Amino acid sequence: MNRAVVTPYHFVLRCVDSICGFVRFDLASGFLTLFLYLCLAGGAHAQNSLIYPPGAQQTVTLACNPFPPSKIASDAALPGYDVEVLRAAFASRNITLITPFYPWRRAYFLARTGKVDGLCSCSYLSEREEDFFYSYLLGHVRVAIYAIGNTALDTINEIKDAKNMTVGVVSGYSLEASARKAGLDVLLVNSETTLLHMLLSRRLDVALSYKAPMDYQMHAADHDITEINTIESKVISNNPYFSCISRNAKNPEALLKELNTGLAAIRENGLYDKILTKYGFFK
Repeated sequence: MNRAVVTPYHFVLRCVDSICGFVRFDLASGFLTLFLYLCLAGGAHAQNSLIYPPGAQQTVTLACNPFPPSKIASDAALPGYDVEVLRAAFASRNITLITPFYPWRRAYFLARTGKVDGLCSCSYLSEREEDFFYSYLLGHVRVAIYAIGNTALDTINEIKDAKNMTVGVVSGYSLEASARKAGLDVLLVNSETTLLHMLLSRRLDVALSYKAPMDYQMHAADHDITEINTIESKVISNNPYFSCISRNAKNPEALLKELNTGLAAIRENGLYDKILTKYGFFK
């Protein structure tokens, strides 16, 4: 004899029918559906009412260049304090931020031409205003001179003091323009790591660099640079920097307004300082 398959659904129906035989099947089915829904939903948490439906958030893409510890391409869990600040600022406006990493020149080209919405950060140069809108202040970055020992550093207090030296600079940074404007003999390289190697091989008299990424490379546990402890540094300036929205982005003025509103909000509520503290920086 073939037995009918009894599913959990039908089993519960039979129980309901035996207890409440006078209740019509369709009514019992309706109560059952409600009962099962309540049982299944009992362990779920209510969704935050401030979270918008999937797909409703605007997406913005800002190109970043590796610039640790403010922008770290190799660590998704710690992407850098600039990246986290920008994500938080946009998130406060219900905007999702995407931050692909590129070499500086590539990032700048993509942003200038509107292939992405802008740059994670950039220093101010008047000529850049033709291509970008500058956000509210994102932070400050120290500029330093690096050399083997202190002899060369003793004579340098500002960029122009290195006029009779061969100076290495990472190509594309605003420091390149500053060095050329000061009449320096500039040798362009592609990274801070290359600057360090060229200093140690005596192909440079001094290196002109932003201090944070240069020090990060010097103290990275996995670097293979020998005699690193012979390199000394001297800070010569402390400059502001910003996030830059491409004038070729879609509705750039509106996007800039959203970013600035978000930056102001996370400074006011303390999140900005919390992010810096996480990376060992204090205001």
